[in-house]
Amino acid sequence: MSSERGQVVVMDDSWLILEKIRESLALAGYNVRTTTSLEVAAKLAKSSDLAVIDFHMPGMNGKEVLEHIKRTLPADSICQFYLYTSDPEQASRYRVHGFDGAFLKKGDDGALTTQVDAVFRTISLRKMALRMRRERREA
Repeated sequence: MSSERGQVVVMDDSWLILEKIRESLALAGYNVRTTTSLEVAAKLAKSSDLAVIDFHMPGMNGKEVLEHIKRTLPADSICQFYLYTSDPEQASRYRVHGFDGAFLKKGDDGALTTQVDAVFRTISLRKMALRMRRERREA
């Protein structure tokens, strides 16, 4: 399957979880890059359509990670940020934390792939709207 479905970066503190997610999303056609590093995640988000960030990590939480990454992004970044957690309380607060959405069933790779597919339908529509606006301005 082609990797043209989109660019995804995933940050988690567990390499085992990262590898499972990478395999699952790659099989669905996504170009997936994984990291446990805040600095690497910030760099990768600049060229990604979607960043999936674990909430509970040693020494920091997903909100802190997101704040750092957003400070490093250019103003015209299109990257969407999704919280990835099995903690329903934190997931319900995704907007308060600054995320665009939340994936709740951590560990269920099938559910994650389905949810990522849905997010990419929205991302595709946003990209199309941006192209149309640009074309209108240029006309």
